[in-house]
Amino acid sequence: MSDAVCWKCGRLTLAPVAVRYVERASGPGVTLYACPDCAPRLTPGPLPAEMIPPVRG
Repeated sequence: MSDAVCWKCGRLTLAPVAVRYVERASGPGVTLYACPDCAPRLTPGPLPAEMIPPVRG
């Protein structure tokens, strides 16, 4: 990952932190990123790995 815009403050960050994954009705979902300053104040999740249904067997 290179750079991203923080979804909280809108600043460009070179050290983005994935904080949330948003599913879409059509097409792939979107990962929201925060800057290191905003990330500790946000409630995380769900992220893509947390969206996988559990295997039953």
